[in-house]
Amino acid sequence: MAERPESLRQATREPPLWGTRLAVVLWCSFLAACVASLVAFALVDPQAMHTGEAPHWWTTRLAVYGIGFFFFWGIAAVAAALTLYMSCTGRSR
Repeated sequence: MAERPESLRQATREPPLWGTRLAVVLWCSFLAACVASLVAFALVDPQAMHTGEAPHWWTTRLAVYGIGFFFFWGIAAVAAALTLYMSCTGRSR
């Protein structure tokens, strides 16, 4: 059987492992942030918590929802990345 040309071998390469791992971490943490935001803001209304002087970024409910979502996404991403790191360091590949 004839060997494939170099250009064809490069075109059919798999994506780098770090890219796949990054995509998995971001997707899983995105889903976790969706659930966390849903639960947190179902129980807590930012407008109801507005007593006294609010921070300058606390202008609207939508701003608090957005900041809260990205906060939850960051926490979930760190947790997912740590889990991935710890699961990959136990054995050599």
